[in-house]
Amino acid sequence: MKHIFVINPVAGKKDSTGVIKEAVSNKFNSEDCVIYVTKKPLDAWRFVRDYAAAHPDESLRFYACGGDGTLNEVVNGAVGFQNAAVGCYPSGSGNDFLKYFGKKKDFLDLDALVDGEIVDIDLLRFSDRYVVNILNIGFDADVVSKMIKYKRLPLVTGKGAYHLGVIVSLLSKMTHKFKITLDGEPFYEGDGLLCAIANGICYGGGYYCAPEAKVDDGKLDICFVRSLSRPRFIRLIKYYKNGTHLATPKVARYILYKKGAEVVIESPEPVNYAIDGEMGASKRIAIKVEPKAMRFIVPKGLKKGANA
Repeated sequence: MKHIFVINPVAGKKDSTGVIKEAVSNKFNSEDCVIYVTKKPLDAWRFVRDYAAAHPDESLRFYACGGDGTLNEVVNGAVGFQNAAVGCYPSGSGNDFLKYFGKKKDFLDLDALVDGEIVDIDLLRFSDRYVVNILNIGFDADVVSKMIKYKRLPLVTGKGAYHLGVIVSLLSKMTHKFKITLDGEPFYEGDGLLCAIANGICYGGGYYCAPEAKVDDGKLDICFVRSLSRPRFIRLIKYYKNGTHLATPKVARYILYKKGAEVVIESPEPVNYAIDGEMGASKRIAIKVEPKAMRFIVPKGLKKGANA
């Protein structure tokens, strides 16, 4: 078995390359592991794909050393290779996908991670790319585009950068026009604030938009928030953050939430979206679930789906 650590040096607040290399070298003999430091966006995707293709007869475990964006790239590189599994040795500002299973510190236990259990998880397919955690569109994606600018500021954490993005976005146009279908049936048409298409349960440094999501149920979760005033939004956002929005009547009246297999979102103008924190913009998004598409490594001793 070969253990391959893919390090994103620009993930998080500081470069963790040296710390990760030291931890890995203390754990493995050089012939048992590979360390690769990415050089640019999408480099992790390319490296993992090429490495897996070049070693078809070897059992491979890839570890994404970064945030949700790095994990997304590593998964996209490894998907389709039956001899490959993916884990995460987190060094990003959010690492939200891991919160489905436990805490960041659980995945930083290198011994437990390397000896971890492999479980099959769903992925979401969007165009030629897979989504590991969440695709969000609208206001929240507008926030993410601003968060990217703020998260490198001194003393600003990943959560703090997200909060700053929310405040600035509140001063801008908040709503967009949407036409949404779920499994070929009308779901919503009109103005709305945001929409999250989820495999995992949270994003944005800990906003639990999809508390009912399961990563292995063969379904995606759609959480759509209707238009509401700024004062009301400010009063209600805490429920969206802590995942109680579906169980709180004064909030739930503004939310449509359902499970399905395929979602199509259309808008007359390009709308910002984020795929596991990576930005884009489009007038049309079609996304569907790919059941049990990836083998994921859960640290030894960590209950499978601890938060599920």
